[in-house]
Amino acid sequence: MMKRAWILLPVLAAALAGCQPAGPMIVKGDLALSGADSAAYLDTLASRNTVTQADALEGMLLVLGQDGGEKTFARAIEILSEKKIVSPAWRFQADANVTKGRVAYMVYQACGLRGGVTLALAGPSQRYCLKELQYLGLMSQGQTYNTVTGMEYVAILARADELRQTGKVSDVMKKEEGAE
Repeated sequence: MMKRAWILLPVLAAALAGCQPAGPMIVKGDLALSGADSAAYLDTLASRNTVTQADALEGMLLVLGQDGGEKTFARAIEILSEKKIVSPAWRFQADANVTKGRVAYMVYQACGLRGGVTLALAGPSQRYCLKELQYLGLMSQGQTYNTVTGMEYVAILARADELRQTGKVSDVMKKEEGAE
């Protein structure tokens, strides 16, 4: 009986530790980003009912002052992971809809926000980043799993860009209830 316990111990330890991949899980990583200039990108995006993860990452690159030209989805993930804008624990799929939670996390990280006590103690999570951005008037109400419309994402990017450049968001740019 004791011999079996020693054999099962490494199996149990591996199961408890989990088997994490070396990097993020990426589906369709070779997909090329649009590479359009910011005006063309925003114009195209504004007319969409939903925003894909590829679109969302390209928007974050624009907010950071980098264009998406000649970049693939996987390269965008690599750049944003290095800057801690996206979580390496996420599963990325280029054509999947992006959620409010992911957008909130990315904007929170890109803008260098500090948040309240919960964020300071627990670190950023999609849920608490969304709550913080809603409190600040940067994002509309909703749950972390809700998808983001193109027009909504364009407004969020504009607010994030203003916040990064000036350190604040003007009252005109803040989310008004019912506007999105």
